[in-house]
Amino acid sequence: MKHLNRVDFENAIEILGLQNKSVCIHSSMKSFGAKIDCGIDGMIDAFLNKNCTILTPTFSYDFEAKPTPKYMPNQNGIGDGSYFFERELPAPKYFTTKTKDLSTEDMGLFPKTVLENSKSRRGFHSLNSFTALGKNAKNLIKNQTNRDVYAPFERLLEDDGYVLLMGVDLTRATIIHYAELLAGRNLFVRWAYDENFNTIPVLVGSCSEGFNKLTNALKNIGKEIFVGKSKWICYKARDIVDICTQEIKQNPQITHCDDENCDRCNDMMLGGPIINSDFFEK
Repeated sequence: MKHLNRVDFENAIEILGLQNKSVCIHSSMKSFGAKIDCGIDGMIDAFLNKNCTILTPTFSYDFEAKPTPKYMPNQNGIGDGSYFFERELPAPKYFTTKTKDLSTEDMGLFPKTVLENSKSRRGFHSLNSFTALGKNAKNLIKNQTNRDVYAPFERLLEDDGYVLLMGVDLTRATIIHYAELLAGRNLFVRWAYDENFNTIPVLVGSCSEGFNKLTNALKNIGKEIFVGKSKWICYKARDIVDICTQEIKQNPQITHCDDENCDRCNDMMLGGPIINSDFFEK
């Protein structure tokens, strides 16, 4: 079986036309089916050598708090809320952009390695932060907040950036949540701690298990190659957002997962949580 090295990744970046671009990367290291001689650090170096700026989700649920009634709107994708009230959580701690905590099992090793790079910059969101690495890193993540979780995607579109799926499918394409927001849906409310250990509301995306239903709508804008056994699909960020936003407006059910009882999907079909204008001022 052929081993992969940094040159293989640099060649793939050139074939996809990603050099000098900002790229949001979702990845599965298992998908390559070959030994990566350069390691994940070498993969990252390949993007940086091609003057790319990497953007990747670095979510961590170690900072999650239990809900408080004043921050529990209707249609919030939590059913009766028992799951959130009854589950065990880690010892309380609050998020800062200097922390390196990551839900590795959910995120994977590539985001972990990006986050641990001494030159990376982490956006501010207590549960769903994004981290960037490269020349445009600061610009990509600077506007992220607990109430504006997808600000990095707004910047990615402004920068004429791309979304790259490395061995994963559309269920991992977080940018589709941004399209949901643009289609008029409200994001769900979850809970975290501030620096005084008060519970605060933060906004997050919905269920993504139905996003593969958008595959046909996107079939003409994705560019595909294989690196080892890993199927890479690359989309221009502006194109995937515009098409998904329109599809969701025309057919809201298109993002519903296969579970007809999914609380998140069912509430999102109704437009998401009902949030009054003074909700965040309570």
